[in-house]
Amino acid sequence: MKKTVSFSKHACNVFFHILTSCNLSCTHCYINRQQHGDQTLPLATIETWLRVFANKNKVANVIFLGGEPTLHPDLSKAIKAARAMGFSSITVDTNGYLFHDILKRIDPAEIDFFSFSLDGAT
Repeated sequence: MKKTVSFSKHACNVFFHILTSCNLSCTHCYINRQQHGDQTLPLATIETWLRVFANKNKVANVIFLGGEPTLHPDLSKAIKAARAMGFSSITVDTNGYLFHDILKRIDPAEIDFFSFSLDGAT
């Protein structure tokens, strides 16, 4: 059985922030534009870093985060790239508001988990 995140001694989790933009303005959010910037990583940069992580540990779990990762125009391509590189599991951590958009662009076999924030938008 696949696991999205594991915090055991030998686990490897790649928490990959691919952008800082979000469709909400939650008061509890840890993303601070002054500290984290407002950049959206290009697909080529995402793929380069995925290769670095995959070459170090093929059993790594990759978790795509933001901001809101479903706002990234190339999220589906990043998911496909991570799957092709052989990551142990692939998760998208989302607030869920744009969930339907990503479902139209990926096949269920390409992603293992969606993690939804239940913290609320305010």
